[in-house]
Amino acid sequence: MKKLFSLLMVALLVGTMASCDGGKGDKSGKGGNLADSISQTLGTMIGYQLKMAEEQGMDPNEILKGIEAAAKLVKNDTSKAARSYNQGLMMGLQLFMSLPDQEATIGKIDQKLMMSSIRKALSSKDSVDMMKMQKVQADLQGMMMRAMKKKGAENDKAGKKYIQEQIKKDKGFKPLANGVYYKVVKAGNGELFNDSATVDVKYVGKHIDGKEFDSSKGNSVPFNLKMTVPGFREVITKMKPGEKVIAIIPGDQAYGDQGNPQGKIGPMETLVFEIEAVGVHKEEPKAMPGQPGGAKPAVKPVAKPAAKK
Repeated sequence: MKKLFSLLMVALLVGTMASCDGGKGDKSGKGGNLADSISQTLGTMIGYQLKMAEEQGMDPNEILKGIEAAAKLVKNDTSKAARSYNQGLMMGLQLFMSLPDQEATIGKIDQKLMMSSIRKALSSKDSVDMMKMQKVQADLQGMMMRAMKKKGAENDKAGKKYIQEQIKKDKGFKPLANGVYYKVVKAGNGELFNDSATVDVKYVGKHIDGKEFDSSKGNSVPFNLKMTVPGFREVITKMKPGEKVIAIIPGDQAYGDQGNPQGKIGPMETLVFEIEAVGVHKEEPKAMPGQPGGAKPAVKPVAKPAAKK
């Protein structure tokens, strides 16, 4: 999705250049107005990008609705009021689009309370300087870390309960030394994969409530096992080409106490993967960071084997 947005930004920059023509009637091509030709081609380019978005798991028609909504909301003039409004619109979109990802790691945000606090801080007669801002930021970071720790403890407890229920119900699950459990659904043939291999994998990732958070959509995806979360890597090294398994990966062998906000995976969350190890990949793998089952975040969560590990 980042690629889509990047290309859309390029298109919008081109559109800005087109607006500089000012509709002065510069002719090009088949007698058409150059600005009109640019506008038409710009629209075609963005339309093609929306069609491509479907391959990234997005609904292009819903994206179009969002663009149309933005066209009605953005104020196209250079006045101070218009520029300020547009800035607020961008801030609001970024804020409310990022909240669902953050809520996976810190819990539900009360939007009404947040908006009330914005207005209260804005109307305050107190002066604001960098020291005051830094204190508020430090306080917020501390509270978010505590919330993350609390949610992690809750997820860890729920995950352990889930694992016990599953292995009691189904004796086919085998334990690994790191706490991962897996069940062979279809046996494979050949040699086991080593932990430095790049393996073509078909997978479906689910939360313990059964909700799917990511999948390869029936296609094989190359995974450099050195770049995957520990539990995912460990399971694949116990598999042979063509083998299918169901793996239950506890939080400390998945995304740990940081979680993966972009994948909407909470801290210490236990994950369930349906994995088919197709075979050793024959070409250089594409980078997979940020996708569930893929590269484990090495820093604080900011934002899935994604994109959408």
